Amino acid sequence: MLGLTLRPEFRGKLLQGTQIDLTNTKKTGATQLPAADFLSITYPTSDLVGMLRAAGPGLSRPIALMGERGLGKSHLLGALYHTLTDGPAAAAWLTHWAGVLNDPSLATIPLRSGLEVVTASLHQQRFPFLWDVLFDQHPEGKVYRGIWEHGSAHKTPVPSMELLLKMFEQRPTALILDEFQTWFDGLVDAPNKPHKTWAFNFIQILSEIGDQRPDLFLLVVSIRNGTTDAFKQVQRINPVLQNFSGAHAKRDRRHLLLHRLFENRLQVADADIEALTAVHVAECLRLGEVPAAQHASVRQDFTEAWPFSPQLLQLLEDQILVATSAQENRDLIKILAGLYKSRGNASPVLTAADFYIDDEDSGIGPLLDSVNNPEHRALRDKARRNREAVAEAVDNAAKDVPHLEDVIASLWLRSIAVEKTVGATRAQLQMDCTRSVALDANAFPAELDTILDNSFNLHEVADRLIFREEENAEAKLKAAARNAKLFASGADIAHLALEIRYVIYGDPGVTLPFRVIPLPKAWLTDPWSGLAEEDQPAMWSNRIPILVLPETPDRLSERLAQWLKDHLPQRRNTPRFLLPRTQTADGKPAQPVFDDPTLLFYARAVVKATEWQGAEYAKLKTKYQKLLRDALKDRYDRFAILAAWDNQTPAKSRFTEEKLKVRGSEIPNAMDTTIANDLFEPEAFADYAVEAAKSAASVRKVLDELREPRPAPADTIPWLGDVAMKEKLISVCAQGKITIDVQGRERLERRPGEDIKDAFTRLRGKLPDGKQLEEVILSLPGVGVAAHGPAPQTGATNAGAPTPGAPIPPGVTPGVTGASLGSSPSSSGGFPGAPPTTPPAGGSAGTPGFGEGPAGGLFGGGAGIFGGSGNAPPKRTRLQSPKPNSGLNLAGQLEMWEIGAATPLQSVTITIDSATGAQIKKLLEKLPDGLIYGLSLDREDPPT
Repeated sequence: MLGLTLRPEFRGKLLQGTQIDLTNTKKTGATQLPAADFLSITYPTSDLVGMLRAAGPGLSRPIALMGERGLGKSHLLGALYHTLTDGPAAAAWLTHWAGVLNDPSLATIPLRSGLEVVTASLHQQRFPFLWDVLFDQHPEGKVYRGIWEHGSAHKTPVPSMELLLKMFEQRPTALILDEFQTWFDGLVDAPNKPHKTWAFNFIQILSEIGDQRPDLFLLVVSIRNGTTDAFKQVQRINPVLQNFSGAHAKRDRRHLLLHRLFENRLQVADADIEALTAVHVAECLRLGEVPAAQHASVRQDFTEAWPFSPQLLQLLEDQILVATSAQENRDLIKILAGLYKSRGNASPVLTAADFYIDDEDSGIGPLLDSVNNPEHRALRDKARRNREAVAEAVDNAAKDVPHLEDVIASLWLRSIAVEKTVGATRAQLQMDCTRSVALDANAFPAELDTILDNSFNLHEVADRLIFREEENAEAKLKAAARNAKLFASGADIAHLALEIRYVIYGDPGVTLPFRVIPLPKAWLTDPWSGLAEEDQPAMWSNRIPILVLPETPDRLSERLAQWLKDHLPQRRNTPRFLLPRTQTADGKPAQPVFDDPTLLFYARAVVKATEWQGAEYAKLKTKYQKLLRDALKDRYDRFAILAAWDNQTPAKSRFTEEKLKVRGSEIPNAMDTTIANDLFEPEAFADYAVEAAKSAASVRKVLDELREPRPAPADTIPWLGDVAMKEKLISVCAQGKITIDVQGRERLERRPGEDIKDAFTRLRGKLPDGKQLEEVILSLPGVGVAAHGPAPQTGATNAGAPTPGAPIPPGVTPGVTGASLGSSPSSSGGFPGAPPTTPPAGGSAGTPGFGEGPAGGLFGGGAGIFGGSGNAPPKRTRLQSPKPNSGLNLAGQLEMWEIGAATPLQSVTITIDSATGAQIKKLLEKLPDGLIYGLSLDREDPPT
């Protein structure tokens, strides 16, 4: 790329070590190479230039080079060695850089010469004592070792200052000690061998000599930090401290990296770099919301850092290498060399997105070699599995997530940064993935959402996406919900149907007169085989079926009519069809409910959250269940009901389609109200009831007929349900158009002059339920009722009295007349619905229907117009249900007998034919307090 060339040591498949030692056994140490060769890979950083100036003639002071591992301390010490031992090569090197950097002062730096340069990499542990370094390498060292060891009867534990000064006077010396702190911190004091104390004393002597006689001795040491006694001892004599923290230290370090990596980096024109990186830089300025005043500075940073982005270098230097305890420049050089070899020709500028997790040559290998944290290593495997999960979940990874590899690489690298900056913002990911063409502002965020939704170790914390060791419960759930292969059994469709039922019906603990039945995807051809038993037509009982369609069919009336003919042989007039919206909020055609990706995703999330254990998944179940139910509540906006039926030609049938203004569980009642108020025609129903009365039809027969559509050409009477239809019959009765005989016990009809509303209130609720309706007969007013229909009427002296010789209606006593048989206390022995009263033994029956007691008086009392004196016993009427029935029906019987809450009752007997002990116990426990009860029963004993 732009002719950039790596140095030879980085071109091979295996990267050579970048660690620089002053000496090594391979003879490739910094002091073992020719000065020109070593200085050719050396960039004159401010720290190096400062050290050269401090080591100049007449200015010498002890020099301490401070910095953590990998910052380049050994390299700088090697460069100092060559400037002290090969002045001409060093001068040529400085002159070259003075021209390159346009800094003439570099060429004028005075270089000291004439020193015997002694060097040692102390971490190699080749010298047991510090003075061994001098005695072994100094030309006069052997002589003065002998003097110290054997020349005096009073030998000191540490060579004296006087002895060292004499040796340096013979040959001025520079002592360069690399990794001094590492060596010193490893010393210990033992009885009779206080090595650390001796070293402490000796370094103090050397420091004082360097401070007092700089013409004879120059001391240079490298240390990692200022926390040990070794540095404190050096610091006592005010050394020159170079600590890699100057104003230009970071820029110098980048220049050093690029110069160390590439042979010709400085020869690449800035204009060419700017043209190559223009798109990437422009996007970084836009996405990073960089103020216009800083654009020039940012562009300069990109030019200086090329072929790497400055964000990548900062990420590696300030975050990654710190978090992984790597060795700064030493490891960084290997990482960047590997990255350039792998991706240098593919990207105009190398970013975090170029660290492909499966490409060992992309810098991953060197980076992992430098990582000491097992958790960071494990993140790579997590990232790989998450990438595979995304690729598997989407239909076409190359099309749907074209930047998947780049995004995963960037997220992985940024997720091993230090805590405060761990992970990446969406803007950073887009910057990293931008190459020569700007990414689509809509497509790339959608791609990121797809990756996030299908990656189960990817967490979204505030505005950052982060790979973590622990699983992201929601991301894992989303990934599973988007994988259709996990729901081949249809569990998602089944749950979606359950949620549809819940949303429309409401609380399942409340019994409503409706049965909500979501029909399956194959509703047109096979509506019943997949449904539960209670949803089959045979189990609908008297509840109104609301059939929820998964789609709105074309040619609605024709489709629904044919469906009724094919799949519902009975009760075709009872269903109501709930229809989903045909368009989405943005006007696009809506998909069928069971094919809608959003609804299926929510349903699958609920299924998996229910299946998986843990508090997190319980919360997620609640979240996605709410999202699903909210979406379903707004899904249905219309319903259809049969209006006209043609059994021979279903296509000629007609359905009425009505809009809904409510949502969710309000729909059934809203449908019912609309049908009852807007579609149900009371006049048509009244005409039908009158026709039924003419043929003395039973109420059971009427209801059964109404469940079926009326044949063409008549319009269908909408089915309102058993209860409502019976009330409609009572309403027609209250209008005086029909009368109703209730099992021969009571005749329901409007009284002369009675208000319709009052009549309806009085008659309402007097019709029984179930099979008893077979004995409830409709007839016309003034027409007697025989067992099998109306008795012919030929005339009567009193209105409403039976014709002589005609059959007597059940419950009607001969000789009783009145306009309203069975509707007053005089018609059937007391309260409506009661059987005729049996007179007491030995007595005579009074006027039928007036109760027990002495005969006489206008109303059957013993004396007086109102039934006797105040001392007469209260009148009692024995009432008994016609046959055993359910508790609910018996409660209704009380209303028919006009027994209210305050009505006094005596001798109450409740008869139970058979029961278990548990049932009797439960009944007794629920009896009201304050009353006295007796109990008798027949117990079945086992045979003996």
